[in-house]
Amino acid sequence: MKRYEKESLLKNFFVFFSLLEILLILLFTELYRTEKREYHQTLFQTMQVCSYTLECEQFTFDFVSKESGKPNTLYGENELYSYFQIPKSDKFYIKIAYPPGSLQADMRKIISTLLVKFVLATLLLLLLALFFTFYSLRPIRKALHLNDEFVKDILHDFNTPVTSMMLNLRMFKEECGENIFVKRISHSIDTLLFLQNNLKSFLYHSPVQSSEVNIAGLAEERMQLMSNAYPKISFSFMRGNMLLKATQPELLARILDNLLSNAAKYNKSDGKVTVRVAGETITIEDTGKGIENVDKVMQRYYKEQERGLGIGLHIVKKLVTELGIGMRINSHKSKGTTIVLDFRNLPEKHT
Repeated sequence: MKRYEKESLLKNFFVFFSLLEILLILLFTELYRTEKREYHQTLFQTMQVCSYTLECEQFTFDFVSKESGKPNTLYGENELYSYFQIPKSDKFYIKIAYPPGSLQADMRKIISTLLVKFVLATLLLLLLALFFTFYSLRPIRKALHLNDEFVKDILHDFNTPVTSMMLNLRMFKEECGENIFVKRISHSIDTLLFLQNNLKSFLYHSPVQSSEVNIAGLAEERMQLMSNAYPKISFSFMRGNMLLKATQPELLARILDNLLSNAAKYNKSDGKVTVRVAGETITIEDTGKGIENVDKVMQRYYKEQERGLGIGLHIVKKLVTELGIGMRINSHKSKGTTIVLDFRNLPEKHT
């Protein structure tokens, strides 16, 4: 079961079980009140019988003034008692009381019996919640499985044209040698392979291993590759220090590629992209069109330009969250955008 399936299962189970448990608590609260009311009624009826015979050992008897209360009425909480008429007596009632110790023992017995029933009912609801959760998620899991299988087939079909492109590129290099156009084609093929491997890793749920990465060197490498694809944009790199951290290089490269691609794609004609490494941060600054709604730019499918699908920065958000990288965006319309990646929370060495 994949991570998002487990998350969906847990959330649905929690909702099902919580609702059922709340209903069960309300039911048993009302049941306790009913049991307590019936117990008091039964005890009062027994007192009425004892008022005639005075032979009930579980009760205590006393004579009280008629000003103490009304007859044939049950009083008290910790001690239950009632007053009854005495034939031919105008001044006194007989008081019949049930001792506090006996009352508490009876209430504990009632509560313990209800608690046992409550625990058994909770276990039953737990099983029912699990059943309904799996049952309700079954169609969704089936649809996701079909979707994964379809994407896997597409990925498999990608191998043939990509392999053909790589072979033809190699032959072209042997005949014509290296030039700027060959570098661009080679970079595009490498990007296709990179994205294909990332998608395979996601589909087959194979975690990427962390390792110690020269982040400054990786950023410079990805910038050089991106500059081949955008020859009209001026790229510059400023390295203030080495930045070595333990992280997943494949995912970090994808983050950098998305950010650098956006910085070049939405830049002005003859614009600039500057990458700075300082301390534990990397800053990517461009002289492009800027972002109007910075708060919305990370949302899936949100875009302010006609180009693109609106998923690049959404992917970046997911990846930086997964890797534990901080990210800040500062942008001004028609002036450019500055993105800061903060690596201070990443460990120095892979453990």
